[in-house]
Amino acid sequence: MRACTVARLLGTALVASLAACGNAAGPMAPPPPPDVTARVERLGNPFTVASPYARNVWDMQLFGGVVRLGHGDSADNRGPIPIWSVDPATGALASEFTTSEEQVDLFRVLDGELYVPGHDPRDDLTAGNFYRVEAGRWVKHRTIPHGLHTFDLAWHDGLLFAALGADNVPGHETLKVSADRGHTWRVAGPALDRMYGMFELGGALYAAPIVQAGLSPLSRQPWRWNGAAFVPTGTAMQALLPGLPEGRGGRMVRQTEFAGGLVYVVAVRDFDWYPVGLAVTRDARAAEPVTLPDPAALPFDLLVRGGTLYLLTGTPAADGGYTVRVYATADLARWTELFHLAAPTFARSFEESGGDFFLGLGCQYAAHSPAAGDLLRVRRASYAR
Repeated sequence: MRACTVARLLGTALVASLAACGNAAGPMAPPPPPDVTARVERLGNPFTVASPYARNVWDMQLFGGVVRLGHGDSADNRGPIPIWSVDPATGALASEFTTSEEQVDLFRVLDGELYVPGHDPRDDLTAGNFYRVEAGRWVKHRTIPHGLHTFDLAWHDGLLFAALGADNVPGHETLKVSADRGHTWRVAGPALDRMYGMFELGGALYAAPIVQAGLSPLSRQPWRWNGAAFVPTGTAMQALLPGLPEGRGGRMVRQTEFAGGLVYVVAVRDFDWYPVGLAVTRDARAAEPVTLPDPAALPFDLLVRGGTLYLLTGTPAADGGYTVRVYATADLARWTELFHLAAPTFARSFEESGGDFFLGLGCQYAAHSPAAGDLLRVRRASYAR
């Protein structure tokens, strides 16, 4: 037999053998997600508050071409707290406006406008605050009756709603509604519980209190807007907080409507919240935990772009730091890790612009980290395949 014929036969046999091995083992595994630790850009830490806890980046919001940053500490009464922003194109940081709050905790984009609820005002407590960008500048509105805390704002059916925290005093109801964009308000239901968040699901608006240890299950339940007032749903909040440890208080955080359900973080504690799991509800009566590829990953923030939900997680590491990951999903069942990085603490919030991700580091009240408040950028080129 000629040598070339033997070579062809051996080659054919080798290809067939490799193909058989490949079929037996299944399709080739995709390449592992990139570790971008060496390519992370640190944009700075602009917050001047002395306490690392007060430098927690509680929320980030892309609006009008810049990413706004919230920080502060309402537990130790820091403040007044300024609103900072970062320019995604240049990475430049700027202080935009100083609020009267001890903590800028949350941004809301409502009816095409950017709002900040007055989380904990340093003003007298006869009225609560909210802030709105109007004609390109921040404007403070001090109009909410008995607004010891304004924990959340929502827009529904042409009305502006406020979820408040008061002291369980009759006459200081904690759900308010405005028909004139916040200039005047009226009581929107008899609830006296502290309402820590609002969310929409299936075309309905809900308000959610915190679960407190030692209270009967139905003492804390979601409330639903019926078109005239908020009414109790008859569902115990515990049913919406799978994974909340027995005997611990906790609440919903980062409520995000996606893929026909409400996805959110289940967290222990109130101001100093810390995640214990991710959950989804489709009817506001019961919820189920969402399983992630890394079972030790703790969810911190959620972000929707079109038909994709992005999730920011942190996995505690043996050295006291965290492995920070960003996942993407289109259906809550299949998750793709975009990238991961090693950090000295967890990233509490994130944003995206042009494929670049911005991360804001944080810490717990009882476990300070000098890295809290650091702002990181992961460029798309660092993780895109």
